[in-house]
Amino acid sequence: MLRAEPRRHEVHLIYVGPCHQVGDTTIHVPKERVVFDGDVLFRQCTPMGWTGSYEKWFQCLDLILQLDPEVIVPRHGPLCGIERAIEMKAYLEYLCDEATKCFDAGLSSLDAAKRIDFGPYGAWRAPARLFMNVERAYRVFCGEPLDAPWDTAATIDAIYQVAKARGIEVEF
Repeated sequence: MLRAEPRRHEVHLIYVGPCHQVGDTTIHVPKERVVFDGDVLFRQCTPMGWTGSYEKWFQCLDLILQLDPEVIVPRHGPLCGIERAIEMKAYLEYLCDEATKCFDAGLSSLDAAKRIDFGPYGAWRAPARLFMNVERAYRVFCGEPLDAPWDTAATIDAIYQVAKARGIEVEF
């Protein structure tokens, strides 16, 4: 009976959080040029930043780009290449810029989320989740701790209000 030798793979576990959640960890398999991004890259759906900051999310996406994977296995959505990490970073940059304008104009995070144009990201699943990202930006602007608790019921209600104001279906 022949026995196959076990294949050995060098695997790097890289703690990158918090971005989406406190435990965000990227797994890099360098020889195969594969990155398992944990819960950082949202593919074809709007991300939700429960913890962390935009700065941390940008650092993580930049790290993914530096690892130069051929394939990224996102936690949310289908397999992709680095072009999707670039796309998500562009979305977060756009949303952060828009949230800054709304904050400076004195709008609440809910009013801002109702007004910010979805832009090219409107075709992503659950676009009303952008409320979470606006609220995350506002919390950073106000100097709140990154681990400050969320009122989950109020957050879900705000996402519902954004969807209703825009005439779109609510998805989570």
